[in-house]
This record gives sequence, C-alpha cells and structure tokens, in this order.
Amino acid sequence: MKRLWIVMIALIAAGLACNLGGSDNDNTTLPTLAPPTDAVIPTSTPAQSPAPTLTPTPFLSATPQPTSAPACTPRTAWPTLTVSPGDTLFGIALRVGSTVDELVAANCLGNANTITVGQRLYVPNVPPPPPVATATPQPSCAFSWFFALEPGTRDPLGTCPEPVVSVSAAGQDFEGGRALWYAAPPGSTDPRGTIYIIYNNGYWETYPDVWESGMPESDPSIVPPTGRYQPIRGIGQVWRDHASVRNQLGWAYELEQAFTGRSQEPSGDDATWAGRTRYWYLDHGKWGIALRLYSVDMGPNTWEVAGRY
Repeated sequence: MKRLWIVMIALIAAGLACNLGGSDNDNTTLPTLAPPTDAVIPTSTPAQSPAPTLTPTPFLSATPQPTSAPACTPRTAWPTLTVSPGDTLFGIALRVGSTVDELVAANCLGNANTITVGQRLYVPNVPPPPPVATATPQPSCAFSWFFALEPGTRDPLGTCPEPVVSVSAAGQDFEGGRALWYAAPPGSTDPRGTIYIIYNNGYWETYPDVWESGMPESDPSIVPPTGRYQPIRGIGQVWRDHASVRNQLGWAYELEQAFTGRSQEPSGDDATWAGRTRYWYLDHGKWGIALRLYSVDMGPNTWEVAGRY
C-alpha cells in the first residue's frame, strides 16, 4: 500500500513537469512580466561641481564725508594800508570807514584778528596823505587840545580850544559799541552824570545817569551767555531801561573800566556857532582815541575819530 502511494505521486509529478516545460513544437510562450509602474529605476547621476562660495559685500555707511572749508580770497581789488605802531584793527576800521569784521574777511585774518607793524592790509579806501606844511601862522592859544588831531586835519572851526574838563569816568565795550559814564562836571546845576552810548554804526546818544548809591547794581534774573557780562550801575540801568539801547549794544564783552574822562570844546560864543553844527571832543577812554561828537538839531547825532593822545 505504501508503494502504491509512492507510484501515484511520481506519476502526478511527471505530468506536471510535462505541462510546464512543453515540447519543442509547442507554440505556447510564457508571458513577460513588466516591472511595476511605481518601481524606481536606478540611473547614473552625473557628478556636480560644488556650489561657489559667496563673499558678503561690506555695508557702506551713509555718513557724509567732511569737506574742507573753502579757501579765503583776499580783496585784492582794494588799496592797501601799512600798519603803523599803535594801530589796531578797530582804529584802522574807523579811519577807513569800515568795520573790524569787514577787514578780517578782506584780509583773511581768520579768528586771530591780529595785525603786526609793517603788515599791509586791504582796506576799502586809504585816508588822504597829510598836506604839505605851510607857514600859515597859527593863533596863539591859552590852552591846548588834550589830544593831537589826526595828521592832515584841523579843528573845523580853526579856533583855540576851551580849557579841558576832567571828571571821573568809566567805559565798557559791547558787541555793538561802547558805553561811557561821565560824572557831572564841576559847577553843574545837575548832579547827575551822563551816559554816552557810542554805536559802531557811527551814531551816538546820551542819557542822564539815574542810578544812585543803594539801588541794585544789576538784575540777578538776567544771565548773560558765557564770556559776556551784564552792565552794572549807571550804564547797566540805561541798558536795562531802554530796549533800543539793549538791542543795539548787545551784551558787554568786558567789565566796566574806570578812567579819567576829558572833554573839550572849541572856543567861541553863540555867534561863532551860528549856522554851524555844534560839536565837542570826548576822551574815548581806550586805545588813546579822542572822539568828535556832533550834536544835530532834530536828527541823529554822529561821531568820528578826531585824533589820538
């Protein structure tokens, strides 16, 4: 029985082998299996060169670069004047009808504002040379001027001077001019002194000194900028009480300085002055300058440098 099962299994295996293998004359072919559509077909990948390295561009600041200041050009079209011993920019400006700032700019003096003897400065005009001395006899005068008239000039009236009047005085320089305090002259019926305001633009005016001992010398609520001063006493009182004076003078740039004030008039009675503008001479109190002050009726008063002492 066991052998019978072995024979049957062999016969079945042989039959299956015939059906699967087929014969040489059998036209039956086995189907070709296509790869699945989602299969990954390996392909050769070409070698790639490495990506270039990018160098970051440095950030450029938008801060503007400083530019050099334009060069100063002297006013070469102007005539020149040679600086003499004792000359100052302020004095030269007065003589040539200019200002210190204008001369500084015309000569490229910069911030120093210094001049030296023998230096040639460009000025808007040169004062005329003194005339040739003549033998015209001069009047014999009992008194002399307290100063020497500018070379080539004479007193407009050409008369002898009155006596010199000397009093206590004080002066103070401001951004827009100079203020002078003169005590009342001897024998005056008004004990108050006089405040002279000398503006840089060539005009002047006076105010009575209303400040008295015991009154505040200054206003503590007024604080000047650095390097500037609030005037005190009589000059300060006028400066604070009159806005026009304060606006034109500006701040003082030095402290008040005392000196002996001198004034002098040409001799002559009212008939001598008939049809003429009154004038007299006043000690400037600085730089050895004497001023000629003109008193014009119903009009602005003017001043000029008359000489030096």
